[in-house]
Order: sequence, then structure tokens, then C-alpha cells
Amino acid sequence: MKKFKLLITMSFLTLFALSCDIDGVTDSVDITISNNILKQEALISVLDITNPENLEGNNKLKVELIGADADKFVTNSGEKTSNLKVIDGNIALAVNPNHASTEPLKVLLKISGDDYLTTTIPLVMFPEDTLVTRSINIVNKLNTVEGIDFIENNKSLANNTLSTDYSVETPATKASTKTEIKIESGTVFQDADGNTITGGTLKSEVAHFSLDTPESIASFPGGLTPLSVIDENGEENEDISFITAGFTSIDMFIDGKEVKNFSKPISVGIEIPSDYINPETGNTINVGDQIPIWSYDEDGQWGYHKIGTVSMNASNKLNITFTTTHLSWYNLDYHYWGVCRYGRYTEVSAPKAPSLSDNFYELSFELVYAANNQVIATNSIQISKTRNNSSGFYNTPNQSLKIKVYYGRYSEKVLLYTSEAFDGCSSNVITLDGAAITSALPPKPVIKNIFIEYTARCGDKILRPFLYIYRLETYTYNGRQYSYWQWVGFTYSGRGYIYNARIGESQKYRVYFGGTAYDYDYTFNSDNIVIDDFEVPGDLCSRLF
Repeated sequence: MKKFKLLITMSFLTLFALSCDIDGVTDSVDITISNNILKQEALISVLDITNPENLEGNNKLKVELIGADADKFVTNSGEKTSNLKVIDGNIALAVNPNHASTEPLKVLLKISGDDYLTTTIPLVMFPEDTLVTRSINIVNKLNTVEGIDFIENNKSLANNTLSTDYSVETPATKASTKTEIKIESGTVFQDADGNTITGGTLKSEVAHFSLDTPESIASFPGGLTPLSVIDENGEENEDISFITAGFTSIDMFIDGKEVKNFSKPISVGIEIPSDYINPETGNTINVGDQIPIWSYDEDGQWGYHKIGTVSMNASNKLNITFTTTHLSWYNLDYHYWGVCRYGRYTEVSAPKAPSLSDNFYELSFELVYAANNQVIATNSIQISKTRNNSSGFYNTPNQSLKIKVYYGRYSEKVLLYTSEAFDGCSSNVITLDGAAITSALPPKPVIKNIFIEYTARCGDKILRPFLYIYRLETYTYNGRQYSYWQWVGFTYSGRGYIYNARIGESQKYRVYFGGTAYDYDYTFNSDNIVIDDFEVPGDLCSRLF
């Protein structure tokens, strides 16, 4: 109990900092009662599936906010986002109350780090949102997940150029398809401004993303329903969804200086699985089929590049080869001007299941295209013995879709249920078959949602602070166990929940504030915790009052 009280103490520091850091808000806050200044918050989880421990600390990844609404956000401690940190792979953001809007606020988070491919994740905060949670996979170049191949190659230059033709090809060891880059001799390498780069060694980094695994597709930067794209007419369009046939990331450097342009076009070839279903014909992909090619700029904007035509390459694999004079992510994508009405919500409903062997199960589910089972987005939901639950997605594609429900994660997950196909724009509620899911569920340990209620005092003043709680979770991927910090609960107005705690088992919990993590171990023996006599330390009370 002592360590749990320490956690509460840290939450008061959060309350104190917030009351000082956001201009024009302090006067409206009475800290003698429960009041969270930040009314709209976002928790972003970044996961390195193959080595999550590599993200521990606050200096492994960097995050930058991009977009017209970027200045409307603050950190969860009320500071400017220039101070935003990625701690243990977690990012906590909030809308500055001075910039609350009746329109959706949109921002793109650009995430980078040594040994990782730079990626992005879009965030939209609707006026009615109080908490938005998102997650993204980041690609570890030194140890990619199944479905992704990465190669780094060095080539000597003569007089700042190639003396012979040069090619680099991903190895097709973790992916069943590959990317090949070809550059002609005499090509001059340039920076983003078109200036010639001088140096003696060209380093090429190429990552190929196949359709072999959901983890590979989940690494698609910005997601398959991006905030917007620049279409073939040069116009920005928000009403779009992608169905990918494969994508690649290409980076080059000369003695540490980044290459962005070329004096001659280079050739890029991306292989396509032979069983890929062309969503426009309903048939397997074939020679002569056409797929639009898209490129990705530094600010996370997808833009139309050109049309690619499917052919056979020298390895007798279906392939699209195209030329370009600039480096980028490149994506083979059918696209549809048909995301449902912006902000429209498709609810996934899990009715209560009285026949469950336990009070509830925590499940994950995927939104997939019905034609090819390609994953569009993922989410989680509880199926409960005693109550109905729901979750869902905004902005579903205007296509035939399905919901697939799983128990477990990554390579160890078990498919429990697949819904019937439904139209992404005309179906408002998708109800899961609780009986089918219940019959397929495996047994599980004793897990409960923990209700917390407490009253903390500074003399005769009562505080009921607000905080988010994380727990060290484990999962198995390809036979190996990994750990990472996951958001699992909150307290608000002196009460709240910690979800899915293992009864009778010590687990590690954590709270983040101001770039610092505060940890404790706790064993819950009950699903109801009440603390009614906690005295806040005197020095902290004197700072607050």
C-alpha cells in the first residue's frame, strides 16, 4: 500500500505543474476539489515488436508534431510540445484548453531514432473526445519482424559518382517478395536543394514490406486511411483509403550526408505476391494490371507519383518497376475516393456473454478488407459475463469489410471469430457473436479490473487528482518473450480503474510526468481498493496552497 500511495503523491506534482504551465487557465481551477485541466488527451504507444526493451528510457526516440494544428497541443504536463519526449515508447499529449475547438484537430506525429526507420502516425481529436489511444509499430533495422527485409550496402565512389552501374536488392529472407534498386554509372547524388554531394562512399538502406504478416502491414507509415493525400491532379484530398500491394523505404547517404535527388532517374522494382487479389477486378493480379504508385514526403504527406504496370522480372516474379529522381517511401496502392463521412463512427458491439468461464476476456480485433483480409486497423475490446461493451473505428473505407477477433498477440494470437462482410459506410453497428467467441476461448489466469477509490488531504483540504497508469506487460513473438509498458488504467475525481490485473501476482506499474517515470510493484488481492486517509506530504501541500 505504501508504494501505491507514492504513486498518488506523484499525481499531485502533476496537478501542481499544470496549474503553473498553461496560461489563462489557473483562475478557473479550484484545486481543493478534483479537476483535470487537460480535458482532451492522447496516449500514443510506439512498439518495437522484436526488441521492446530497446525503447526503454527517454532518449531512444524523437517525436515531432507536424500540421496546422500542431501548436494547439501540449505535453501531459502542460509544456510546449518542443519538450515532448517518448518515454519507454509512450507519448502523452493533450489539447491546450486555450485552443479547444468545435472542429476536429489534426496533427501528424513524426517518430525517428537511431537504428529505426522514421515513421508517422496521424492523430485526430474530435471535440467530443476526452481520451484517444493509438499504437504504431516502428521498424528496428537491426532486427525486423517477419514480413520485412532490410539491407544496408556500401559502394565506393570515384569523383563523387559511380564508375559502374550499381544495384541493391533486399534478401527475401523474412519476406517472400523483395525490392531492387538500380542506379546508372555517372549518376550525380544531390541533397534536398539539388546541390551535389561530395564524398567517397555511398551507403544505401532499403527496407521491403511484404504482405506476409499483419505486423509488416501495420508498419505502413500513417496508416491505410491517411489524413490526406495529394492526388494525381495536385489537389489535397482527405476522402481516401488505401489497399496496398507492397511498399518500400529507401534511404541513401554519402559520408553521412543524406541523398534526396539524382541527376539521372533511378529504377525501383517492387515485387507483388502471385496470389494478390486485384480489388478492382476481383481476380488474382496479372501481367498488364495497373497499380498507382505513391511517394511519401518529409512531412508525412502521401502524394501520387505515377501509374505502374505489372510485369515479370528476371526472377519470374510479378513486379512493378518505375523510375524516380528522388528518394522516399514508395507504395503500390489501389485507392478509393470513399472514406465514409468524415468523423463517422462504426461501432463494434460485444454483447454480454453469461456463459463465460470468467468475468471478462480482453480481446483484440482487426478491421480487414473482405476481398483479401488485408488489415486496415486494429483495436481492442472486452467480452464480459455481466455487461455489454463496445469499441470501433472512425472513417472506415467505403468497401466491403470484415471484423476478425483474436485472443493473444502477434505470432501467438488465436483467431476466435470472423464476422460476415459488411459495407463500411452503411453499417453503423457490427455485433459480434458472443456464443461463437465464448466457445473458442482458452482458459486464462485470474484477472480482474481493479476499482480504486481514495481521498487525499492537505489538512482540511481534499484532493482527488487525475493520472494515467501503465503496467509492464509481456508477449511472445516467434517463441521468445518480450516486455513493454502499456496503458492500463486511470484515476479521476478520486476513483478509477486498473484493467486486467492478475490477482495474487506482483506486477510492475508506472506513471509518467515531465519526462520522468515513477515505478512501483503491487500485488492486488482484491478487485476493490479504498484509501480514505492519505495525508499529502507537508512540503507538497505548502507548494499547492
